[in-house]
Amino acid sequence: MVQWFRERYVSREEHQQVVDYYRKLVAQLYGNVRDLRALVEAQRADTPQTMEQPAEASTEQAEIPQQKRDLGPNVISIGLYRDRRRSGI
Repeated sequence: MVQWFRERYVSREEHQQVVDYYRKLVAQLYGNVRDLRALVEAQRADTPQTMEQPAEASTEQAEIPQQKRDLGPNVISIGLYRDRRRSGI
């Protein structure tokens, strides 16, 4: 029992060091995310908002509304949907 306790015991100092490390890591990652979001917003501001598309492209996108869903800020959607009616499979 004593050996089990010694193997699993973490001193307060060691615990505080671990907490401090992760606190710094989270602060650094948050700063990186904030900087990347600012960069993306700056790039969006530089690009024109309305881009004219050919009539054919707009009708194709209108047929598949499920690809335009907003899944939230933390979800990455990869458009791998294949329309089997058009591809002949």
